[in-house]
Amino acid sequence: MTTSPVPAVIPSAQPHPRSSIAAAAARLRGPLPLAELTQRPAGSLRFGLASIDTNGRVVDSALIRTLGWTTATRLRIQTCVDLIVVLADRHGVFRLGPPGYLRLPATARHWCGLRAGDRLLLAADPANSLLVVHPPAVLEEMVAGLHAARFREGAA
Repeated sequence: MTTSPVPAVIPSAQPHPRSSIAAAAARLRGPLPLAELTQRPAGSLRFGLASIDTNGRVVDSALIRTLGWTTATRLRIQTCVDLIVVLADRHGVFRLGPPGYLRLPATARHWCGLRAGDRLLLAADPANSLLVVHPPAVLEEMVAGLHAARFREGAA
């Protein structure tokens, strides 16, 4: 029994005449126009999302670096209504943990209703060496208010 080899399936090296016509037309018309985007002023705030663990630790290395904080930086941690505010303060009693995590005190976590696994919005203000921790309940309130304002009947 003789077998003949199956011919290889290799596309032709010759360009298809229609593809060269389409390429020539694209060169003549130029690139498609891009939409004009309005320039927004660059703000000084930096944002991050982080989860809180069972020991109250929160890690966002990029924000900590942006703030210029190290394990030697003394911090003051306080609550402000339902937010947690962390400030660099030379008289502060808190510090970053050795790998660069921030441990939120239990009293602050309980005050703001935080539980292990909650996702938090972190807002850093490097100019004032300030970090604000936004719990999920605050985020829901902010987003609901924004949506109500944006999607009012007739505003969409």
